[in-house]
Amino acid sequence: MSVPYFVDDVLTTLALKEQFDVPLCTYIMDDQNIYVKNIPDHYLKELLQKSKLRLGISRDLCHTYEQKYQLKFWFLPPVVPENLIQTQPRLAEETANQSKAGILIGNIWSQGWLDQLRILTKKTGEVIHWYGNPNREWLTFEEIDLQQDGIFFQGFVPEDQLIQALRAAAYAVILTGTTDELEDRPELAKLSLPSRLPYIIAVANTPIIVIGSRDTAAANFVKEFQLGYVCDYEPAHFRQAVASICDPLIQQEIRQRAARLASSFSAAGMSEWIWRSLEKGQPLNFQFEQLGRTLADATVVITACEMNQSHGTGSLVKRVVADTPNILSIRSMDLYGGDHDFGDVSLYVSHRGLSRQEGVQRLLHAISGHTAKRILCVPYRSDDLITAIALHDLYQVPLATYIMDDQNICVNNISDELMREFLTKCSLRLATHPELRDAYEAKYGLQFWLLPAVVPDPLISRSPVLPDLNSRSAAVGALIGSLWSQQWFELLCASIKNAGAKLDWYGNTKYHWLQDTPEQLKQRGINPCGLLPEEQLAKILKLYPYVIVPTGTLDERDDHHELSRLSLPGRIIFALATANIPVIVLGSEKTSASHFVQRFNIGLTSAYDGKSLRQAIEQITEVKTQQQMRHNAAAVAAKFSAKGINHWLWKSIDLGEPCDLRFEELLPRTY
Repeated sequence: MSVPYFVDDVLTTLALKEQFDVPLCTYIMDDQNIYVKNIPDHYLKELLQKSKLRLGISRDLCHTYEQKYQLKFWFLPPVVPENLIQTQPRLAEETANQSKAGILIGNIWSQGWLDQLRILTKKTGEVIHWYGNPNREWLTFEEIDLQQDGIFFQGFVPEDQLIQALRAAAYAVILTGTTDELEDRPELAKLSLPSRLPYIIAVANTPIIVIGSRDTAAANFVKEFQLGYVCDYEPAHFRQAVASICDPLIQQEIRQRAARLASSFSAAGMSEWIWRSLEKGQPLNFQFEQLGRTLADATVVITACEMNQSHGTGSLVKRVVADTPNILSIRSMDLYGGDHDFGDVSLYVSHRGLSRQEGVQRLLHAISGHTAKRILCVPYRSDDLITAIALHDLYQVPLATYIMDDQNICVNNISDELMREFLTKCSLRLATHPELRDAYEAKYGLQFWLLPAVVPDPLISRSPVLPDLNSRSAAVGALIGSLWSQQWFELLCASIKNAGAKLDWYGNTKYHWLQDTPEQLKQRGINPCGLLPEEQLAKILKLYPYVIVPTGTLDERDDHHELSRLSLPGRIIFALATANIPVIVLGSEKTSASHFVQRFNIGLTSAYDGKSLRQAIEQITEVKTQQQMRHNAAAVAAKFSAKGINHWLWKSIDLGEPCDLRFEELLPRTY
C-alpha cells in the first residue's frame, strides 16, 4: 500500500512492485499532482496504472484524479477509533445552555488562514478555543496576541480532555483556502479532506463552520451531509454563520445527523477491509461510496449477514431480487469480513448485547431519513425478526418472509413467541421447499408458499449432453458448495476412501474446523478447486458423471438435524438445471435432499458407507441411467429459471399471495 507525497515515494513503490509483483493499492490523501506539480504526470500515471486498487481521501479528489487519468478511484475517508465514537447526540436542553464559544483543533496549514481568522474573531467578538500543537515553522503567532483577538490557545491536551471540549463547544471551525495561489495551500484545500473533520463528527457530533472557499473538499463534505455552514473570511458572513449554528433547533438537527453518520467513520476492521478490497480490486463493500445517502420508498431486504457468493443464502437472495432498484439492505452481523456487495444503501446494525428495546432504538436511529414501500426478511437470527417487526410497525407497509434455513422447528434459536409475532405480521410467507413449508404450516397454522432456489436463466441446460465416460473427469465426481458440518465431512471422507472414489471440490474451504491442507485433502480423496463463478462452474459440471451432496444421517451421528430434516441445498437445483448432472445424496433417505432427487428421479441416495457408495457410483455411471436421469433433469430445468423472478416476488408481496402457482404446481403437495 502506497500513500505517495514525494516523488521518492512513487519511485520506491514502483521498484517494490517490479521486484515482488504483488497487488498494489495507492491511497492518495494529499494532492501533489493537480494543483501543485511535485509529482510529475508520467510517474504518477505509471503508479496508478500498476495499482489494482486506487483510493482517495475525498470524493473531490477521487473525481478529479479519475477525470485526469481515466482510472477508477474509490472513496476512503479518514476513520476514527471505534471506542471514541458517539452515536447518541446531546439532548436539546443540554445544547441550549452550552457555551457559545467555538473550537479549533489541530494544525493550521497557512499563515494567511490564521491571520484572516484573527481578523474575524477580533471584528465579530466571537471566541474560539484552539487545541493543538501547530507547526511553528510556517506559523508565527504570540499566544497573548491571539487571546486579545478572541482566540485562546490551549495547546496539546490528552484525547479524553479534547473530546470533552469538542462535545461542549457550540461549533467547530475548519479553516481552508480561497485561491489557487501556492501560499494558500490549494493542494490541501481543494481536494484533501481534513482528518479532523470526520473526527469531530464521529467523536462529538459538533456542528461545523468551514471558513474559506465553498469549492473545497471540506466545504463540499459539510454541505453534502448538512453538518453545518460554509462562509468566507468576511466578518458579517462569519457572524451570521455563528448565529445560525448556535440556534438550539439547528444545533439539535445537525448533532442528530452527525450522530447517525458517526459509526460510518469507525476504524474497526479497516485493515481487513483494505487488504480484502485489494484482493478484489474494488471495495469489499460500498459503505463509503454510499455514505450519507438516503432512499425514499425503498425495498428493504433484511438478512443476518453479508450477501456474497461464499454461501448459498447470499447467492440466492441476490438472484431473487435481481436488478430491483432502490434496495435498502440491513444486516446485523459480519461473518465474511464485511464482504457485502448488495443494495443501493447497506446498513450494518448490530443488536449484540442490547435488549430488544435498545436494539430497536439503535435501528430506528440508523434508518432515519429512509422510507420504505415493502420489506422482505430472510430470517436466521432473532435480530432479523426484531428488525423486520420494528420496520413494519414504523412504515406500515407489506412484510414478507422467505425462510431458507430452519431456526425454530428442529432447533430453537428463535423463540416460538417471537416467531409467531413475526409470522403473524407477514402478509406473504415463503419457503424454499415442501418439507420446510409443511413444518412451519403445521406448527403455526399459517399459509406458506414455495419459492425454490432458482437458477440464472442463461445457465440453464434444456438439452442433456452425456459426458465422455472415458475421460479423466468421468472417473471423478464433483462436490460443490459449502459443508456446514464437520461430522458430515468426516463421514464423507471415510466413505469415498472406502469406495475408492475421488472428488473435485468446488466451494468454500475456509472453515475453522477444517485443518487439512490442500495436499492432505487430496490424500483423503478430495481435490480442492476453490470457488468458481457460476458461469464457469456450470460448464465444468457438465464434464462430470455425478455430483455428491453430503447431508445428515438423522441418527446419533448427526450433529445438524435441523439441516438434515428441513434444509434443501440449493446446489442440487443448480446442478440439475445447469448441467443436468445426476446427484448422489449421502445420508438418510428421510432428508429433504433425498426427497428432492427421488421426486424428479435425478439421482440416488447412499448411506455413509464405502460399499453402498461404490454401488451407487456404479449404478449412476451406467449409460442408460445417465441418459434417463439427465433427461429427467433437463425436462424440469427451465421451471427453476430465475428469469423475471424479482417481478414475481414483488407482485406477490403486494398481492399477499403468489401471483401465479408455478412453484406449487412444480412441487405439489403430497397430501
